[in-house]
Amino acid sequence: GYFLDKQEVSNRDYAVFCKATGYPLPPHFTADGPATGQAEYPVVNVSFYDASLYARWLGKRLPTEAEWEYAVKGKEGLEYPWGKEFDKSRCNSSESGIGHTTPVPQYSNGVSPYGCYDMAGNVLEWCASWYDESLSRRVVRGGSWGNRPMLLRVSNRDWFLASFRD
Repeated sequence: GYFLDKQEVSNRDYAVFCKATGYPLPPHFTADGPATGQAEYPVVNVSFYDASLYARWLGKRLPTEAEWEYAVKGKEGLEYPWGKEFDKSRCNSSESGIGHTTPVPQYSNGVSPYGCYDMAGNVLEWCASWYDESLSRRVVRGGSWGNRPMLLRVSNRDWFLASFRD
């Protein structure tokens, strides 16, 4: 058994971490924290290391790739968090036409079988797992607001260097 937060980390929550620990703010923040109107949007421009430190500060950890995937597809083996077919009204993707991130949580009709939001679209999510035996690339899952439906499927996996921020 394990626990998984039900929504992505907001700019507001990440700013609290930075203020409490003296950790550097992400490059898109102002000196005071998230830009006006952006507090409830998911934090971006954080590396795997940044995300791991934030989780550890809360007494948590990043999920493994297997844990992340199970939280999305559940026992039913879904293709998307909500079912077998893509539906642009259930997530923030290229098909939605929004063109940027959306506040968390937003898509109550797109939650996973375990009640997790934005597991497809909005922003990619770091996992604790290595992508392959090179041990230089970390797994990211879930796709982002700029991805097509194919890249938002539960089975899709990708990677970034652990130091990458976007």
